[in-house]
Amino acid sequence: MNHQQDEGDVLRARFTKWLDIVCYRAKLKYLQKTEERLETVSFEELPEGSQPVYTDDLRKIESMTDFDFEEERLADAFAKLPIKRQQILTMLFVEEKKPEEIAKELNCSPQHVYDQRYQALKRLRIDLAKEGGEK
Repeated sequence: MNHQQDEGDVLRARFTKWLDIVCYRAKLKYLQKTEERLETVSFEELPEGSQPVYTDDLRKIESMTDFDFEEERLADAFAKLPIKRQQILTMLFVEEKKPEEIAKELNCSPQHVYDQRYQALKRLRIDLAKEGGEK
């Protein structure tokens, strides 16, 4: 009887090990299939209106406290910029990072940083000129 129990235990152990391996491979296969289905979209391909914008008072946002806005108009115009452009301007002018450093950190090209800076500053100039003419 002992001999049969030992064989049963060995058989059960082998079966359990085999089942563990099958389950592990099935999980890996499932993860690989789901990863392939995920579609990524680059930041440049997103329409301008779909990019999130800060709407709260920037002075309440902890990460933005480095900016000391002298005019409320500038704070409002800055808040209307897309988050990525806000980040780039913050890194450039507050943290005083070089475009190459920012590009590495954001995983993009330095030219993209220059383009985003140009677009952000252009938008700020337009918004401030509009608001300045209205008042």
